[in-house]
Amino acid sequence: MKIESKPLRYAHAEGHTDICYSEDGKHIITCGHDGDVRIWLDIEDDDPTSHCVGESALAVCYKDKRLYVATDNHAVQAYTFPAFDKDGIITRFTAPVTQIKSTSKIEALGCSSENMEAKICSLEGGAPLFVMGEHKGPVLSIAICPHMKYASTACGDGMMRIWDIDTQKIITEVSCVQKINTFYSAKALCRMDFEPTDGKYLAYPNNREIVLLDSTTWGQRMAFTHNSIKCSISQCQFSPCGQYLAGSTVAGQIAVWEVQTGTCMGIIEHPTSHNVSAIAWNPKGNGVLAYCDVAGQLGTLVNCYGKDSSKFGADDNLDDIEMIERDNDDNDLVDDLIQADDSDDDNAISLERIKNETLGLGPQPEAEPLRRPRDRGLASPQPPFQPSATPANLEHRYLCWNDVGIVRCHTMENGESTIDVEFHDTNVHHGITLNNYLNHTMASLSTTVLALACETPSKLVCISLVGSSKEWSVSMPDTEQIVCLSAAAAVVACATDARLLRLFTVLGTQRQVISLCGPAVCLASYNTSVMVVYHRTDPGVIDQHLSMDIITVNGRQARSKTVAVALSAGARLRWLGAARAPAAADSAGVLRLCDVSSGLWLPVAHTATHSKGLSDSWFIVSVSESSQTVRAILCRGTSFPATVPKPIVVELPFQIPLCELESEKSQLEERLLRGGGERETALKLFALACRSEIEQRALELMELLKDDRLLPLAAKYASRVGRIHLADKLTNLADTWEREADKMNVAQNSHFQELDTQETYDVTNTEDMNASLIIPQKAKEKKVEITPIKPVPIKSSPGGARNPFRKQQEAAKTAQNPLSLTDRNLVEVHSTDLSENNDTLKPLEGETFVDWFSRNKKTMEQESPDLTPSELTRNAVRMFKSIQSKPSSDTSGNKRKLDDHSDPTNPPVTNAPKQSKLSAFAFQKKA
Repeated sequence: MKIESKPLRYAHAEGHTDICYSEDGKHIITCGHDGDVRIWLDIEDDDPTSHCVGESALAVCYKDKRLYVATDNHAVQAYTFPAFDKDGIITRFTAPVTQIKSTSKIEALGCSSENMEAKICSLEGGAPLFVMGEHKGPVLSIAICPHMKYASTACGDGMMRIWDIDTQKIITEVSCVQKINTFYSAKALCRMDFEPTDGKYLAYPNNREIVLLDSTTWGQRMAFTHNSIKCSISQCQFSPCGQYLAGSTVAGQIAVWEVQTGTCMGIIEHPTSHNVSAIAWNPKGNGVLAYCDVAGQLGTLVNCYGKDSSKFGADDNLDDIEMIERDNDDNDLVDDLIQADDSDDDNAISLERIKNETLGLGPQPEAEPLRRPRDRGLASPQPPFQPSATPANLEHRYLCWNDVGIVRCHTMENGESTIDVEFHDTNVHHGITLNNYLNHTMASLSTTVLALACETPSKLVCISLVGSSKEWSVSMPDTEQIVCLSAAAAVVACATDARLLRLFTVLGTQRQVISLCGPAVCLASYNTSVMVVYHRTDPGVIDQHLSMDIITVNGRQARSKTVAVALSAGARLRWLGAARAPAAADSAGVLRLCDVSSGLWLPVAHTATHSKGLSDSWFIVSVSESSQTVRAILCRGTSFPATVPKPIVVELPFQIPLCELESEKSQLEERLLRGGGERETALKLFALACRSEIEQRALELMELLKDDRLLPLAAKYASRVGRIHLADKLTNLADTWEREADKMNVAQNSHFQELDTQETYDVTNTEDMNASLIIPQKAKEKKVEITPIKPVPIKSSPGGARNPFRKQQEAAKTAQNPLSLTDRNLVEVHSTDLSENNDTLKPLEGETFVDWFSRNKKTMEQESPDLTPSELTRNAVRMFKSIQSKPSSDTSGNKRKLDDHSDPTNPPVTNAPKQSKLSAFAFQKKA
């Protein structure tokens, strides 16, 4: 019978529309640009069930009583059927999902996306079973053979790729796709399909024909075309029995061929010549083909088998029809038994072994994990990458973008490649343009060196930006390839696939070779420190298990500290940098800083909160701890920026994710944790607690901060607002701190006195002393002992010469060892010494204590480095009072001391000074 077309009807808004059937063939399911999913009982159903899933829905697939929909948040969302309740997210992408594909024989989903990736995912979600990421453009479609052995993808870079799922490698590539930059601009989608019974053929559209490939040799078996076909074929699909092949063109023509003979069963013209966006065979095997177009219209074709489709409506006839039209060889029967075996017990009978023994194939290896998706529980390890770099398959890409400059790579159609370097500060260095003869794929830039690396042959080339030597290079051993590269002001580092970290100076000296504890993921460096991230173990079901070694080189020595890398659930590391502290960002948009002393990761920013669209992402360039900002580029709909036009860098502020950030209390606490306006913020928190009548929280805050300079301000504020009891508690708190400090000083002084009786250590390395609990105190004792107390400056006296050495000797006798003194005696020693130095410590006329203390604070800190700020302030008060009380009797007192301690062997000359005084007095009186 002749193929007939049912009248079209409105299904969705204008735009890309997708269609599928339920497995029993009773429902037609469509989704469209309006974000709705509709369930139709038939083409004539006037009241379909409609469900909104978002702003748009590009793809839909039915599998095992569940619906899988590609939503506008770039995720594959599962829904129950027919209740349509959310049942989990299968996978996520960073760009729109273009197709979801599955077959009745496999327990997996094939998903393709515009972000140049395609995935094979488990029906239960979790980590993808296989990620196909070697595309150079948006992936338009995907197909999987019924035995999960091969997969095929069509990409906007012009190539169709065939993958071996077991080895996860590309078998062959075919040039048959129109080159496009985005899925929405594609007219021919190149939707291919494997033969559904045993996958022995792969059909794909190529211009005005459909080519059939043999899946054993991948040679062309035959081609299907017709003189009536006017333009390119967009998609093709086998019937459920595998005996018929349907194809649609960009002008709305739909043709059906018989596979064995190549006979065209008929061609149907679209009434409005709209591009057909999707086709689906009814799984009942009744010869009904449903389709939808880019105008959102739904239609069906009947009698596509050349027989009356109404005779194939009964469900009980389905098995008979399929068995008649299938090729029933022994291999297919055994495959059916394997697919029917759902036992996960390791002691169950192996049907694969029975098949091999029956057919005489000999012992064969067990099925790969991808053959049975539920047995594969581990995520794929994250491959190495360069921070702030764009994908290597782009013709124009960024090799590096940081706070120093930008390194770009441009590849022409003839294969020639150039690298240009742009510095942010042109006063430091001018731009550089290089011919990329060695095909460098990695770069890192610092203020002193430009480092470039290529994989094959693996070679490191560095261009020095300082010094006379401008360029040096080193080749890796034949068995090693560079996978990561980083350059800093004083070190160049590269990690190789041999799990080695090689360190060089900026001028080419090999300074260290370090073995890593796992495969390297990425590198970052700062000054003389290198951060290397690697896989410490195999990935889990969802998470990557990464560790980071923080290596600091000092001369010929190197020290390291290892910390685990914190990532969001199911996320991967996307960026690594350093701004005094290591910083890392994951694919979920969370930026964390590592406190090296404690080994803790602190979340300081969430870039996803600054995105307006769900498809937007941020490309991090650098992190500034001083300004507490993240410098990043907004990428709309992609995960990386384009080279032309030059993107704009935006500064995103740090924000620690505290609870209830919309409240004033949480905002002040967040500022206090970040250290922004610390004393002012703490006082505002204290005032907020007082206004809220929570005095205990205010007191707790002061105890937590333990700041001597903040406590008087808090007590003053408490008194002003009438919180007298709180002010008294704060005063008592200050006294408690002072007593604790005095006890600590007494304990330390007694400990120093005990050390005087012990063996004297000869310490020559001050860096090693810092690692000891006892030796540093001994070192401080030596330092104080060899520092002499400043003598009183010698001044001329009109009364005659005096013996300065006698005075200095007496001071030396009375001076005690500062380390054996109590706090009070130590204050007296310093006050006696400093009060005599009238040139530096004498208060100016009308000068207050605050002005005097601020003027002499540095001098007092240098002379008393062991005192805490509170002790130094108390000593300064005593010293200021003692200096103020001395000027009235200073002259006479000094005079008496000189008379009392004069040397009898050298009496002072008294006549001349007395005459000069009297004559001077008489002269003044006479005048």
